[in-house]
Amino acid sequence: MLPKLVILFFLLDVSTATAGAWLREKGSGFSSVATSSTLFRDISQTTYVEYGVRDDLTLGAEVAFSTSATGVQSGSGRIFLRRPIGKRDRPSVWSYELGMGADWSVEGVHPNLRAALSWGRGYQLKHLNGWIAVDGSILLDVYGTNHTVKIDSTIGLNFNKRFAGMIQVFHADVVNSNATSFAPSILVRPIKNKPNIRLQIGGETQLGNAANSAFKISFWREF
Repeated sequence: MLPKLVILFFLLDVSTATAGAWLREKGSGFSSVATSSTLFRDISQTTYVEYGVRDDLTLGAEVAFSTSATGVQSGSGRIFLRRPIGKRDRPSVWSYELGMGADWSVEGVHPNLRAALSWGRGYQLKHLNGWIAVDGSILLDVYGTNHTVKIDSTIGLNFNKRFAGMIQVFHADVVNSNATSFAPSILVRPIKNKPNIRLQIGGETQLGNAANSAFKISFWREF
């Protein structure tokens, strides 16, 4: 059985923004650095990067660390590839993702494999543009029976060139536990002449357990 901190680490999603079903164009990339802190002062930090090797292949990596209020540490790291499914000129976009990595805690290191399926679609609300995405994934422990199943849903709306809003719902089943979290956030381009930089500020609340609420801030950069 994983310690309580590691369970919390998975149930409170610490993932930063990803492209979901959309791939990066060849030669372009995205990076983000995020910090999350719960009301109990459990702190998580995540660094994420992805790069378009080809128009039909995106490679990426993610490293996350978590420290409880009592000083207990845990974390995870993974590398992955993303490929498209079907034609990409349709309104709905599909892709799959395969990855490998490891989680670590006071109990040791646990290698794992991850597979994900993503769907995304753009939409228009009057004169505003937005996007909808659903990502389903499973994380399998290589040497054990533990597994994590997650379904993440996102809806976003661009208010103008500098501001956007996003609402996410995360659901996770892990180690005989499950949780659903609601995470609203605001995206802002803080530097007017650098549209490739965004700041995300938001919160996350676990439904039925408001004590596990967290404040989240992340820095995004496209390159």
